[in-house]
Amino acid sequence: MDDLARLVAGEAIRQVKARYFYGLDHKDWDLWRREVWAADGELHVPEHRTEPYRGIDAIIAWVSAATADQVSIHHGHMPMIEFDGADAARVIWAMEDRLYRTREHPLEGGWTELHGMGHYRERYERRPEGWRLVSSQLTRLRVDMRMTR
Repeated sequence: MDDLARLVAGEAIRQVKARYFYGLDHKDWDLWRREVWAADGELHVPEHRTEPYRGIDAIIAWVSAATADQVSIHHGHMPMIEFDGADAARVIWAMEDRLYRTREHPLEGGWTELHGMGHYRERYERRPEGWRLVSSQLTRLRVDMRMTR
């Protein structure tokens, strides 16, 4: 893979992740289906469940239910992209998220606000429809919780 191809592929991967965050914060699950996830994608959030969610339908079902009444702001920073050939890449993103819930529908433990910091460890593949997210694992290094009054 030459330098130009690496730059173009890296930018395409960054755009996929930008659409991931936009789709998540705006609950645009059609965008996730069309432009983010591979149909056979896998999402693993170990703090919630030991087993990953497998397949786009299972991913969207869990995430849409878990985020139904929350406002969220997600940021991804400083991707470390390593290519495994022209059509596959491993990426680590530094991340920060803020989740806001109502007192009527709090987060686990009764909290209404979460501020998390950590990393996404992901794999991307170039498919016929373009670069897609095939595996994502979220690990938070720090979580600050609050309750609004």
